Amino acid sequence: TMSSHKNDSKKDIEIFHRINKLKAKAGLDTGNTTMGVIGIERIQRAQGQINEKEQEYPVEVQEILAKLQLTWEEFQDSKNEDDRPKFLDKIYNYSNNIKDLTAMYQHDLMTHFSLSLRDFCEKIDLGKQEHHIIVQAHLDVMWVTYEEKLRSDNTDKAEELKKIVAVAIQKYS
Repeated sequence: TMSSHKNDSKKDIEIFHRINKLKAKAGLDTGNTTMGVIGIERIQRAQGQINEKEQEYPVEVQEILAKLQLTWEEFQDSKNEDDRPKFLDKIYNYSNNIKDLTAMYQHDLMTHFSLSLRDFCEKIDLGKQEHHIIVQAHLDVMWVTYEEKLRSDNTDKAEELKKIVAVAIQKYS
């Protein structure tokens, strides 16, 4: 019968309990069988540390944005075509750094622009003057976003800034 067949197959199954390395990394007891539950006090402590770090956010973003701006200016002053990949790498990395930092603190508009610039780096041709306009448009709106302390990416002001970049990309790609 069907039921006796089911019982036989249960005997063939052997369960291996592996060490949960992720639990160990998180400082949890690997012998504890409760499914990866992290206590509320740990979560609150971690959130407190994130909140404290957020006070440093403006300084960090400004520093990276300044490096990004400087790299862009150095590229424009450079006459050596062989340096282009080096500049592009730096622009990619700085915009990626800004994206990571802003995403952590939910500064969605800056995340939007830094991700857009980072992604544009993958198809940019620095020999094309039109592409320079697109990079500059990104930098301009990122500075406005920073200086006006804009966070949300769905306000009228945010839409206005996003349109500037979208138009530049559409017109000059």
